[in-house]
Amino acid sequence: MRLTAYTNYALRTLMYAALAAPRLVRVQDVADAHGISRAHLVKCVHRLGQWGYLDNLRGRHGGFRLAKPAEEIRIGDIVRLTAESFTEGIGAETAKLAEEEALFAALDRAQVAFLDLLDRHTIADVIGNDGVLRARLGFEVG
Repeated sequence: MRLTAYTNYALRTLMYAALAAPRLVRVQDVADAHGISRAHLVKCVHRLGQWGYLDNLRGRHGGFRLAKPAEEIRIGDIVRLTAESFTEGIGAETAKLAEEEALFAALDRAQVAFLDLLDRHTIADVIGNDGVLRARLGFEVG
């Protein structure tokens, strides 16, 4: 499985929103905290909203927040939506030899195992050290 920058941005956005809950978060907040391009995050936030993970509110006082509890957002689900498969781009659909088919079958099994493991973890799990994360991400104390 190839984890993309998009996967990274999606997970960081969800983590930030979970740490900020229940208040609204602005895209610029996440961009500043992580040193990520705002333009890249806008697309990510939009898609997470379409997929039902964020409530996106437009306008001058808009922003976004989690659309469901952090305990219900599985890391594996986000990775499935945002990452590339092991075999994407390396010709799995054109495998001609039995050996190639066996290779791609093994890679598919590995991908299933990888995602199954990630399904055991939620956004709530990965923000368990919220005091440290809040300090690193510039949240106001108190």
